[in-house]
Amino acid sequence: MKLLTSVILLSISLGLVAKSTMSYRERKKQLDGKITLVLDIKEQLKLEPEVGKASVESIRDQVEETYRVGKRAEIEKVLTLAEGEILVTQRKLCIPMEEAANGLYQKAMGLWIQMETDEKSGTTRLEWDTKEKIQRYLVMAKSEKDHAKEYFLSGNYQLSLHTYKRSLVYSLLTLRSQKSEIPETYQSADAAWVQPIWMSLHKQKQNSIQEN
Repeated sequence: MKLLTSVILLSISLGLVAKSTMSYRERKKQLDGKITLVLDIKEQLKLEPEVGKASVESIRDQVEETYRVGKRAEIEKVLTLAEGEILVTQRKLCIPMEEAANGLYQKAMGLWIQMETDEKSGTTRLEWDTKEKIQRYLVMAKSEKDHAKEYFLSGNYQLSLHTYKRSLVYSLLTLRSQKSEIPETYQSADAAWVQPIWMSLHKQKQNSIQEN
């Protein structure tokens, strides 16, 4: 009987440990995603979000080291502190991202209005599929930046950053479709985020033409 009781208690203990480990694993996975997004935005847009006394890179390294060799209490402490630091960073980063998304959208929209004006005056002629593509990208760019603002106000800074990034991508796709020059500030982001999409779309179009 004592042996059976010991086995049951051991099983419960192992289950609790496994659950706790999984909890830490999931928390670290979420934190890794947040850190990756912040560093990506920081690198491509040359933004420098402040993170208390520690940089995002040092927070990432500390979490990795503690998670690898630290005890449960240490892991809990480091994860909790890192989550708080990154939350503050994300909130701060949403501000310049909102400005960037608004500014780039306004630039793309302004160019589109000029293109429409030139077409009506007979100065230029736009292909129907080009116009349809530009209009679609502009609608998506505006929709994404508006949703990003809503996510920010609700406190979901991770989703807000993701959505502001998507708005920038759609605005950059608009500029490419307009055959406009990409502003120097966004050339790195364009190369990293938009170029692969653009090449994929171009390849699909070429394949469609060949099939027809």
